[in-house]
Amino acid sequence: MRNNTSKIYMFKVKEDYIFYLSELIIDTIQKSKRLKKYEDEIELILKNNADKKLVETEFFESISDKTSRLFQYIFNLIGDETKQAVSYRKFRKLLYKNKRILNIEISSLSQEEELIIGEFNKLRNWSLHIPESIYVHKREFFKVDEKFIDKYKLIIAVDYYKYFEIEFLAQLKDEINQVLEGVEIVLTKMKEDYSILVGGEVEYQEDVFVSKPYAIMEVAQKSWDTQKGK
Repeated sequence: MRNNTSKIYMFKVKEDYIFYLSELIIDTIQKSKRLKKYEDEIELILKNNADKKLVETEFFESISDKTSRLFQYIFNLIGDETKQAVSYRKFRKLLYKNKRILNIEISSLSQEEELIIGEFNKLRNWSLHIPESIYVHKREFFKVDEKFIDKYKLIIAVDYYKYFEIEFLAQLKDEINQVLEGVEIVLTKMKEDYSILVGGEVEYQEDVFVSKPYAIMEVAQKSWDTQKGK
């Protein structure tokens, strides 16, 4: 039995590696499938509105918020380096380091794989904070100098838009596509590692259930309690 109060997942035997990597694979497949669904939605909108120049704000912000959440999750899942966080980047380094102990033969990551995972790490770090350079370049773009600021300092205008130019949607689709391409390459490597780890060809199947029981939230609650030291 494992220490269920530990904040860190412990790797002691091969089965610990197998479970961890299987969870990474499952999570990656699930999240990339949802991201692909949103990409398809955008593609359909663009196709059916080829002559349009604008898209309603409500739709754009809704799908942008959903994809941003998935982007952040995927970047964390693959590229995080935080000590107590789940990530393939950390796992792969440990797996390669302990390959002799585990009695397995695995190659180092290819240059392309390293590049993608490294980029996801950068995107992960960038998405967790709002860089001050945004304000620097915004002032530059709108030519906001000291005189302008002093003139309007008693008024703060909060901008809202009824529509977005459709280029925003097309750009979002391109971003999703680029992320999915990177995810597919990393996922292929995950599966390759898993086959080597278990010593055989692995079957991937979809198990469809009627409903997801809320009782499973106990896992998240216990994890939260552990992180808080309860």
